[in-house]
Amino acid sequence: MAASTFRGGRPAVATSWLDGAREALGYHDLLRNLLARDLKVRYKHSLLGFLWSLLRPALVIAVLVFVFGVLLESTIPHFWLFIVVGILTWTFAADALSAAVGSVVANAALVKRVYFPRELLPAAAVLAHLVHFLLALALVVPLILLAGVPLTPQLLWLPSLIVFQTAFLLGLGLLLAAANVFYRDVEAVLGPLLFAWFFATPILYDLDTVFSREWAGVNLGRLLHILNPMASFITSYRIVLLEGGVAPDPAFMLRTYASALAVLVVGYVVFKRCEPRFGEEL
Repeated sequence: MAASTFRGGRPAVATSWLDGAREALGYHDLLRNLLARDLKVRYKHSLLGFLWSLLRPALVIAVLVFVFGVLLESTIPHFWLFIVVGILTWTFAADALSAAVGSVVANAALVKRVYFPRELLPAAAVLAHLVHFLLALALVVPLILLAGVPLTPQLLWLPSLIVFQTAFLLGLGLLLAAANVFYRDVEAVLGPLLFAWFFATPILYDLDTVFSREWAGVNLGRLLHILNPMASFITSYRIVLLEGGVAPDPAFMLRTYASALAVLVVGYVVFKRCEPRFGEEL
């Protein structure tokens, strides 16, 4: 763990958010320990352990495929894979944000007793769910092959998609965690907001098909991709994994990645500005 600098008995405040980020990187051992703790606590006294992180989305996927694929007879090719990719990507986001929002408040005793970069708490929460997402994705690849969908060089986009989605969720998680320290209502209202966000994201439908019309000269599908980064990420995962003959649009990917980085920077800056008051509020 990096040694902290003290002035007048208190930890020195980083002169900029870049200094703070550099300092946080020095605490990689603490981050690893927090991550390991989060993973252990999640499955403590659980008979199935990690399998629960697969069974829950699997049950949701089965119900949605039956309702929308069988009863409503969706015309989307490989609809069950379409749903699998959407649900797993969304589950990563929803679970990561749900864990991050209360990460600082839940560790109030640690925050008030020991100095360390507080951003490690929401970071560990997001990374714990990244582990679940990666393991789930590893199981999706054989399913794609069994369905007869070829894996192409477009799969090389996958690592960058995962990295930038994680960056987006970390930025949003930092914002939510900081806000929740001052207003505990944030954690309570997050559930309903995620529920609404779920239906505003193309998990059960193809966004460009459902919103193919234009409004004020702007294609609604494109507009919603711009306003909703999760829509862009889910669409990108489907292009890379399920549409082997289609190359992602570089401009679309660049915009998605730029949005993720912007959210990360804003989230981190806001979090660091709020951090000195955490002790008082907790």
